[in-house]
Amino acid sequence: MRIPLFELNWDENEERAVLEVMRSGWISMGPKTREYEAALARFYGVRFALAASSGTSALLLAYMSLDLKGYDVILPSLTFVATANALTFVGARPVFADIRSPDMPLMSAETVERVLTSKTKAVVFVSYAGYGDTLSEVKDLCESKGIILIEDASHSHGAKYPGGMAGTFGKVGAFSTFANKNLSTGEGGYLITDDPQIYAWAKLLRSHGMTSSSWERLEGKEEMYDVVAVGLNLRPDEIRSAIGLENLKKLPAENRRRRNLVSLYRKLIAKELPEVSVPFPPSSPSAHYIFPVLLPEGVDRDVVRKRMYEAGIYTSIHYPPVHRFKVYDTGITLPNTEEYAQRTLTLPLWGRMDRERVVRVVETLKLVLRRV
Repeated sequence: MRIPLFELNWDENEERAVLEVMRSGWISMGPKTREYEAALARFYGVRFALAASSGTSALLLAYMSLDLKGYDVILPSLTFVATANALTFVGARPVFADIRSPDMPLMSAETVERVLTSKTKAVVFVSYAGYGDTLSEVKDLCESKGIILIEDASHSHGAKYPGGMAGTFGKVGAFSTFANKNLSTGEGGYLITDDPQIYAWAKLLRSHGMTSSSWERLEGKEEMYDVVAVGLNLRPDEIRSAIGLENLKKLPAENRRRRNLVSLYRKLIAKELPEVSVPFPPSSPSAHYIFPVLLPEGVDRDVVRKRMYEAGIYTSIHYPPVHRFKVYDTGITLPNTEEYAQRTLTLPLWGRMDRERVVRVVETLKLVLRRV
């Protein structure tokens, strides 16, 4: 039995939704996307939600709507490179902050304040693995300094923290609905905000700065359009919006199942693998997008991954630090991020994963570590 890193929770509901769209004759962005956006706004309790073609597109729209060109923007290096790439594309300068510690792999108010400059306009908080333990303190810092807070909440669909849901702490929250996310449309993303100006700009820029969409013209609301800004094609399609509508209904149950599986993982690791540590306090709220652990210092992670794979278990690494990629390497050192990135290993996790598979993953990791 092979154990993948994740499995989709799609079923006949998503299949039926796709078929309905295909048979409707309208595939590009239209009424199904509006319905999906309305459902997202209700779910998060915000005024506006805007679907996009990817998580990167959602970040681009968020950044473009805030006029960050020429400014410094602070973000963690422990993130997927899209968080930084989208900033670079809009002409902002990414400034990387360290994580608090390997056991708390999030930016903190202290690590953010350490890299503030006179040109800092915004901070992008990444709720890594679905956790937001330091989000409130970073928000307080941003408010005290007059700095914009943006959330890259791609790991945190439906996560509820003290003070609100992931994506609602900042001026705007961006999410990815990539294939392995808790809410998945294969490729896709969305942003949420209560700010009507951000929403209006993001909506405009999502479709080449055009004042009306093809669907609106089909409905007869507009006969012609103007182009009033330089935008891009960052639109979703009706198929992905239909999938998103169905998958959103499953999100609360998906997150509960993941939470239970993580609790089981923690108990088994504490008992069988005390030399392996699990980041974040067990009581911390999370969407549990991934389950990362820290291997003991000095262990050859590549060998561990190879032997786990040979035993039929897939693992991953989240993430190689962005500040060490050639395109972003300016010689800075982020000690906690670098230690974490050297030791972290992501174990399999998805909502329908069963107890037997969790036990097997832990038992296999125990055997492998005894032999390296």
